[in-house]
Amino acid sequence: MASSPRISIAILDDYQNVALEMARKTLGVLGLGHIGSAVGVIGRAFQTNVISWRQNFTAERAESKGVQRVDKDTLFSTSDFLSLHFRLSERTQGLVGAEAFARMKKTSRLINTSRGPIVDTSALIDALTSGQIGGAAIDVYDAESLELAHPLRSLRNVLPTPHIGYVTRERYQTFYGDTIRNFVEWLDQSQRIDHA
Repeated sequence: MASSPRISIAILDDYQNVALEMARKTLGVLGLGHIGSAVGVIGRAFQTNVISWRQNFTAERAESKGVQRVDKDTLFSTSDFLSLHFRLSERTQGLVGAEAFARMKKTSRLINTSRGPIVDTSALIDALTSGQIGGAAIDVYDAESLELAHPLRSLRNVLPTPHIGYVTRERYQTFYGDTIRNFVEWLDQSQRIDHA
């Protein structure tokens, strides 16, 4: 028995927040340093077209990373997934705001594991609630921890995480190991000074 087109459309509407396949879609990488380059490698493994923009970034450098360099407008307007990988600076603060969201596809997903203030949070909330973009996965915020009543916690098209994108066993071993080594060196140095 063939299903009615209305029923099919209603079912699709109910599942708008189900995961999307990445194959044959475009992954935009905003900032192609060490982490952004690694994200590009992962994107290619999922058969995505990987594009990138960064000021002072040459087509040759992009090609050496296996991605296509595009201008900023093209990055925002053609990315199905836009992943941010910039350091926070005066130049990058608020870089992704209302103008950027207006250029993005209504089905685009924003991924921010970089720094919260790179994205204009008010403009992001407006874009998410108005349907200007399809969704966001956010690991970093203007102020952490994110307040319990913050709108990003309750929007159905947002996947918020508590700044754990960097958390791995190995990263913790390095971080805490370095901290302990530095403390021990400091103690040793202090004892040498006291005995002198």
